[in-house]
Amino acid sequence: MTGIIQNRTLLAVSAHPDDIEFSCGGTMFKFKELGYEIYFIVATNGENGFKIAHKPRSQRVKIRHNEQLKAAKLLGVKKVFFLNHRDCFLRCDDKLREQIALVIKKVKPEIIFSFDPSNRSFESVNLLHRDHRVISEAVFDAVFAARNRYLLPGETHYVKKLWFFGCDKPNHFENITGEINDKIKLIEAHRSQFSDHESMQKWVKVHLSKYTKKYKYSEKFRIVSVTQPFTGGD
Repeated sequence: MTGIIQNRTLLAVSAHPDDIEFSCGGTMFKFKELGYEIYFIVATNGENGFKIAHKPRSQRVKIRHNEQLKAAKLLGVKKVFFLNHRDCFLRCDDKLREQIALVIKKVKPEIIFSFDPSNRSFESVNLLHRDHRVISEAVFDAVFAARNRYLLPGETHYVKKLWFFGCDKPNHFENITGEINDKIKLIEAHRSQFSDHESMQKWVKVHLSKYTKKYKYSEKFRIVSVTQPFTGGD
């Protein structure tokens, strides 16, 4: 594992419940083993990505929240920040940037995980979902806003590393061979997203964890070091 920072706090930001588990669940377990405190931001309620029998919107929201909390508990996440935006209607605006930046200032992560804003390949309707694109840009903008003393109230905070998932140009493959079953257990918490456990397990192993021949199972990232601004001299 590369890019480890001494603060031992990380924040993972997703558009929907389950994005983190599918994209970097194995890596989250590795950071947890290293003693990192983990926080989640989930921007939308995920109510329109419901795969089981139809239920009213209020019930869908509650189910998806509960599934996310169950997965977070399995991982030992300190807190899940639900922003409660409508699924499929997320907008990259000042409100979303502020919500994310204020959480950054509150928990003070050295590392942030989220979707890669540079991926504009549009090769996958699911991966390049509108909400995924929006949250990726909002996170990037929030990192700047959190370190600026004039944009938002509160003490400034400088994030050191960005681990982008959903990337088409990865520069790092994390070996999750030892964590693949833990990752699947996290995904299992999101039962509204699949009806057949065996098919889901196979899909995760074959399509979501075969990114490099170096490892049996892996997750891919584009890791970016956030440079600090020049403050000048006296």
